[in-house]
Amino acid sequence: YKNKSFYLASHYGKYQTLLDTVAADSAGKLIFKKQKKYVSGIYMLLNDSKEIEFEFLMDDAQQFKIAPNTKNPSKTKIYNSPLNIDFKDFNSFLKSKQSQIQSLQASIASIDTQKERFYYQEKIKTVQKEIENYKQNYILSHTNTLALLFKLTQPIDDFSSLTKNQKLATKKDSILFLKTNYFKDIDFKDSRLLRNPFLEPKLSKYFELFVPNTVDAITDEINEILDQANPPESEMFKYMSMHFMDQYITPKKMGHDRIFLNLYNRYFKNQTYEWLPLVQKELFKSKARHLEHNQIGAKAKELFMNSMDGNPLYLYTISANYTVLVFWDPTCGHCQTEIPKINLLYKNDWNHLNLSIYAVNMNTDVKIEWEKFIKTHQLSSWNHVSPAKEVSGNYSQMDVDYQTLYNVEQTPVFYLLDENKTIIAKDIDPQDYLKLIKQSKVN
Repeated sequence: YKNKSFYLASHYGKYQTLLDTVAADSAGKLIFKKQKKYVSGIYMLLNDSKEIEFEFLMDDAQQFKIAPNTKNPSKTKIYNSPLNIDFKDFNSFLKSKQSQIQSLQASIASIDTQKERFYYQEKIKTVQKEIENYKQNYILSHTNTLALLFKLTQPIDDFSSLTKNQKLATKKDSILFLKTNYFKDIDFKDSRLLRNPFLEPKLSKYFELFVPNTVDAITDEINEILDQANPPESEMFKYMSMHFMDQYITPKKMGHDRIFLNLYNRYFKNQTYEWLPLVQKELFKSKARHLEHNQIGAKAKELFMNSMDGNPLYLYTISANYTVLVFWDPTCGHCQTEIPKINLLYKNDWNHLNLSIYAVNMNTDVKIEWEKFIKTHQLSSWNHVSPAKEVSGNYSQMDVDYQTLYNVEQTPVFYLLDENKTIIAKDIDPQDYLKLIKQSKVN
């Protein structure tokens, strides 16, 4: 370490953040020093290439010394830090057990009989159980940062807290027990949860295994976590609220943008947080405005459009069992590829559904190109419209702002509506519409 520069780093949820830098002296000594305590958790010493030299733990006692031996970690010397001695001992124990598991796995690969394979598989389970027992025994006798890390890495099927008289008669009972105990003794106000890489994977598994994949169920679970993480000024609330907002602002499943809206309305719409940058606040506000009127199950907003001959042809004048709503631009390269595909679906898959296509040309400056594209690709059976320049009636600016009402920030954009103009699909490939329609009829 002599005369070289090093960094002190820690985890911040799924990220890693640099906290300090220092140059070693001619003897190779590094001193990190500050007036305020670091948040307890896993910390790392990085070299000038940002590579990890070694990891250690920070707890309440923060005046300690480590003389690391990266070639032989077991010979690392630790002074004034019982926590890091425990951490070193566990890593030595873990390394030994992992070596045993690897040896047993190698044996399995070299044998043919199922009986012998089963024998070695059971031996592996025994070693894994020894690791979990080590963690469990430590948790029972400690409340420090290492104990917290062990709690975060407990196996999902952990029945260790089951009392002798407690019986789980059914699979449902077992799942409820595991769900109830999954975050046992984990305090979502505890900022140490952010100083390790285990929190987000544990959260993901919880929602994947124990929470029904519905908007209401997911929203309720997130609300409970965020309410536990309060007050809003805390690091935990800040990180967790942004984690869930980012996750559902562009969700993986259709309709789950409703979760973003629910969280926005509960925690951000009427709140001001000093830690939230104005640009982020405006982004959330804009996104909420673009999503609030086009949710699955909501009535589609009226579209004040004119046909190609200039006469009014509003959305609600279309009578059909289903309406595919298309927002596109004849000069958009992606539209030029996707629109003919929609026509093939219309002719081959949707022809028996009493389905109409209501196609909004958003570019009113390209009438010649619009007409040519329709003729070239034989789209004359569609309802082709463009925004009316004037709308008569008692309507607000929002009522005619179709790009906001339908979240049209790029083209093409597709919606599937039922006979009552209720939105039943968005943000999915139109090739899946037929499957979705068949499923809805069965249900």
